[in-house]
Amino acid sequence: MVCQEHLEASEDNDCRWEEGIFYDPEEITSSETRQIRKFVDHHWAEAAKDVSHHRVLLLTKQEFVEQVLFPHAEAGSLIVGFNLPFDLSRLASAALPATRVDEDWSLVLNNESLNPDALMKSSFRIKIDRKDGRIAFFGLSGAFVHKDKFSSKGRFLDLFALAWALTNTSYKLGSLAKDLRKRGYKVPRKLEHEPTGRVTPKEIAYCRQDVRVTAGVLNALRAEFDLHRDINLNPDNAMSPASMFKAYLSGMGILFPSKKFRLSPRIQGIAAQGYYGGRSEVRIRHAAVPVVHTDYLSEYPTVILLMGLWDFLTARSLRIRPATRGVRALLDKIVSKPDRVFEPKLWEEFTGYALIEPNDDILPIRTEYNENSNENNIGVNILEKSDYPIWFAIPDLVASALLTGKAPKILKAFQVIPEGKQQGLHPIALRGKETIDPITGNLFRSLIEAKEREKKRDANQAYFLKIMANAGYGIFIETTPKRVAEAQKIDVFAGEREFSTRSTIIEEKGKFYCPVISSLITAGGRLLLALLEREVREAGGTYLFCDTDSMAIVADKTSRMVRLSDPEAHAQQKVKAISRKQVKAIVAKFERLNPYGFQGLLKVEHKSLSRQVYGFGVSAKRYCLFDDRYRIVHASSHGLGHLYVPDSKWIKKLEVREWVKETWERIIRNDPGAQPRPWFSHPAMMRIGMTTPKVRVWKVIEEQQKHLPYRKQFKPSNFFLSPIIDKVGDEKHEDGFPTRSKDKDFLLIAPFNSHSKTWYGPHYINVHDGKRVRLVRLAGKTSSEASPQTLEHVVRIHQLHAESKSLAPDGTPCIPLTRGLLQRNRITAVGKSRTIGKETDRKSEQEEDPSIFEPTLVEYRENETARVTTDTKLQTMILNDGRSVRELANRTGLNPSTVQGARSGKRIRKSNAIKLWNLLKKP
Repeated sequence: MVCQEHLEASEDNDCRWEEGIFYDPEEITSSETRQIRKFVDHHWAEAAKDVSHHRVLLLTKQEFVEQVLFPHAEAGSLIVGFNLPFDLSRLASAALPATRVDEDWSLVLNNESLNPDALMKSSFRIKIDRKDGRIAFFGLSGAFVHKDKFSSKGRFLDLFALAWALTNTSYKLGSLAKDLRKRGYKVPRKLEHEPTGRVTPKEIAYCRQDVRVTAGVLNALRAEFDLHRDINLNPDNAMSPASMFKAYLSGMGILFPSKKFRLSPRIQGIAAQGYYGGRSEVRIRHAAVPVVHTDYLSEYPTVILLMGLWDFLTARSLRIRPATRGVRALLDKIVSKPDRVFEPKLWEEFTGYALIEPNDDILPIRTEYNENSNENNIGVNILEKSDYPIWFAIPDLVASALLTGKAPKILKAFQVIPEGKQQGLHPIALRGKETIDPITGNLFRSLIEAKEREKKRDANQAYFLKIMANAGYGIFIETTPKRVAEAQKIDVFAGEREFSTRSTIIEEKGKFYCPVISSLITAGGRLLLALLEREVREAGGTYLFCDTDSMAIVADKTSRMVRLSDPEAHAQQKVKAISRKQVKAIVAKFERLNPYGFQGLLKVEHKSLSRQVYGFGVSAKRYCLFDDRYRIVHASSHGLGHLYVPDSKWIKKLEVREWVKETWERIIRNDPGAQPRPWFSHPAMMRIGMTTPKVRVWKVIEEQQKHLPYRKQFKPSNFFLSPIIDKVGDEKHEDGFPTRSKDKDFLLIAPFNSHSKTWYGPHYINVHDGKRVRLVRLAGKTSSEASPQTLEHVVRIHQLHAESKSLAPDGTPCIPLTRGLLQRNRITAVGKSRTIGKETDRKSEQEEDPSIFEPTLVEYRENETARVTTDTKLQTMILNDGRSVRELANRTGLNPSTVQGARSGKRIRKSNAIKLWNLLKKP
């Protein structure tokens, strides 16, 4: 039963219908039907007494679809809802995988008596394509009643997506209404009620109130959206803050880079090879140290301002100027006088790329640092040598010169120079207030300065302006991997490599795609961190971690030595904590680069200059900050946020769930006698939303329910549960898998419910073979059953996640128990580089999306495979080395079986062979 309120009143025989109820007669009992009719009759009786009282229209679900929904959809009326994919799938008669490979769902709205083949041929449908867990695109297809096709593509406004576009926050309906009320909007309160699935007076009241809340949210969001009155964007096309930013660029008349810049595929391939994401690492591991947490003000917009990249956007053209001598001279000057990097004007000379011959340079390197994972990580490490020259963005080479004290060996270089001003540029008003002229002004600067002004007046708007400015960076590297039915011929350009191949995955470029801009932005962000690292090092200090735009500097009230190892340890390792006064001086020095009309380019977070704050790090993006009473002041959810813990509240101040905060409290206290938390015994469970049928999970669900009527089927946007199986086991069990099952062919799913006590049981299905499996506790497991990790186990192993991108203090690979000040890894590039796409499939970035199980890493190959045969020379080197297989495994971080395979001449992964080469070539 669904309640629907019409936002625009309609008339029928002079009788005004403002509200309607529709229901599925096949899904509810006769007594429940009488409850609905009783409610409707009451409203008719009240309307007869009082003409101001509106009447309620009662329809079946099919009548609503045929008489209300599709006539409006075909006419181009705006169909509004909150989480529309969920609502629309409940109106459907069937949900089928779309026939087009670039779409997800085809929702059939017709009689359920038709079989699926007939439905696809003769019915009207709503198409849904989920870009990710937040954004969906809708459209109409098929035939409506007696018409051949729709005259309109349909307009659908998902208020969840619009709220995301305007706030960068994933809301539930109740929390969104609450926040809008705080901002002065008259939005009704959502009723506190747990739906029962039955038709009762309480359920009817609950549904009606939800519709009122939705209408209130619509009006409030429309008022927020209308503040941006100078942009040409429909609210149903506002999908993210990046959508808003692109609309402002278009509103200024800025043309798409592909339309006005004649950049060759080779130049774009060079720039794309130089694209790396944010720098993230833990430098001190498993030791609590005093810190001052620093953070750059809007790092990427700041880089855009410093490097003059706004002029790129407004330029008539971009010119590629050979600059080999100039770049060599630039790097030599920086080596001789590093403080020149604090000259803002110098940054405008960094807009280019150089081909280098690596020689112990500190550079961003993407590779498989962990042999047990196919994950490609980016680490800023020492690139000792390479079998081939590599292109890098100039800011990364400047960073290397700062950190190594020597200039990289430049083979050739070019700079990108903006020329002239594009025709057709005109001013635009930011949120109807400040006018920005693209010729004399700068949208990025205006957004950041407006954010600072709004901080005290409207924190929500300040946050949105910040996010919109930051989102402006991503549009220049936006690509969307799309599967095609048959492999297509494509030309690949990556640095010095050019080749043709065929692929079933095509990366569709965004409208503002321009890698010569995007690569410079992220490289400039890494340069800012390198500059800060150098300043800290020059002061005699070090840092705990850095994460994209922030760095936790080891510092205390006064300068002192901090012990990193246990008091009982034979070899004591210590680092120097610089004084807060020294940190303050470093912060002040960065004001030389400040491009804004206010102070604070390098900010100090959590008042850590004026109070005692400690930090604890495990690995990249796994860290926390706490005060001298062990109270968490900042915590990372990385490695934990994908797990579902019922009733764990969201702590807005910390931006983590309560159970994540409690996890870090337990880690930093390191108290074996601490009382276990109530959730410790819960199975480690993921909650996954069925957003796409293009995954193995859906095929299994489809097979299991093919004989059920649609009303009883698992539907799009429903959630399911998937337990994390115990891979360690105990004294009696090798692991939690059934006998003869392994991780690669075992994935359990079950219908979602939020009651953890019911999670053990027989209701799980293995996605890989469709067989039912019982989930039990490890202690009572039989050979046919499966056992999950508990959350207590998750907490225990969370702090053992190795920082594989770095080396241990003694130069060996970092392992789970490594502690102390880590070293940069040393990398040698052997053979050919792998040519991969910009991202994995965006859907897999969402923790509740099913494609997290099947991430798509786009890789383009030139007649090569991901594995190599160990050649005779490498095999001979291993045999003649003199060290045991186990010692070689320990030194490289490889499994002994991998080393033994190479020793025997068997095929091993290319990245593993490279690690052996790197070790064996050392004297």
